[in-house]
Amino acid sequence: MELKELLENARRNEALLQRLQAFELQLLSAQSWLDFLTLLLEALPSQFELDAVTLKVCDAEGVLKASMLQSLDLEQGTLLNQIEFKACLPMVKAEPIAPPPPWRTGLGLPLIRNGEYLGQLCLYSSNSDRFQNGMATDFMQHLAAVIAACLIMVKQSEEQSRLALTDPLTATENRRGFERSYQREWSRGQRQYHVFAMVLLDIDHFKKVNDIHGHGTGDRVLRQLCKTLKGVMRPTDHIGRLGGEEFALLLPGCQPDQLEMVAARIQQAIRDMDVRNDDGKQVPITSSGSYLSVTPRPHQNLGLADLLDHLDGYLYQAKGKGRDCFIHAAD
Repeated sequence: MELKELLENARRNEALLQRLQAFELQLLSAQSWLDFLTLLLEALPSQFELDAVTLKVCDAEGVLKASMLQSLDLEQGTLLNQIEFKACLPMVKAEPIAPPPPWRTGLGLPLIRNGEYLGQLCLYSSNSDRFQNGMATDFMQHLAAVIAACLIMVKQSEEQSRLALTDPLTATENRRGFERSYQREWSRGQRQYHVFAMVLLDIDHFKKVNDIHGHGTGDRVLRQLCKTLKGVMRPTDHIGRLGGEEFALLLPGCQPDQLEMVAARIQQAIRDMDVRNDDGKQVPITSSGSYLSVTPRPHQNLGLADLLDHLDGYLYQAKGKGRDCFIHAAD
């Protein structure tokens, strides 16, 4: 190999190393799934002239997927289309792999952290000479090790954030967490004229439940309520415990003509709950609530507190009608 060619290879390697180091620093600063996945699935192909990147992760219990779904809004959730969540993945080596069409070559990189196999990063190119058998993969293996470490760090960071935004009794969003979900949905609605629905509800005569059956039964009612709500709502919907027995529901994309039916389904599901007191006796539970469809517009600014105050007035009307009643809140 001539000196000129050796120097050219050295310059290319130095430039690649500099890009890798800069990219690693960006990865190490990622604190959220959005930052991490955007870097991995969008910035990585751009910076290293790849046509596509996919991620396969070991997620036997669905913890990673659930964490990502909770952290990302509907728009950001499209990043998950480039991720395969598998209960089990065979161990792979850092070597060229057969790419899916239309790509011509591919490279598979194992993601391993402290001896634990986390998954595989797949790089694809339309260049038939990009990834060849026998090629050196030292740089990319080092990058894969950094990615594996960052995957664990972001998972831990997201878990800490989730705990700070979660009600410990019901495992739903607390007031702060629900406020964050509302702000994200409101911002998306302003960009896309996207409709969402809000439901405000509380348990009828909950104080009597505690007084007659004890606070242990009251806690069971609240936990069963949230379990029931999750069973009739979509994974993209949000449940927030605002305090005591009062809950708010945020339903992205729920159309005005669907909302009455959704509210009726929620109300009936609560009626059908099977909650027992300490003696095994069934405790009948009903709820009252109000609901409203919202379409944010540019330059509007309707805070969560304002909307809840509006819904709260109609909630009290529902209680005045004898409870076990959900009514539509006028615009």
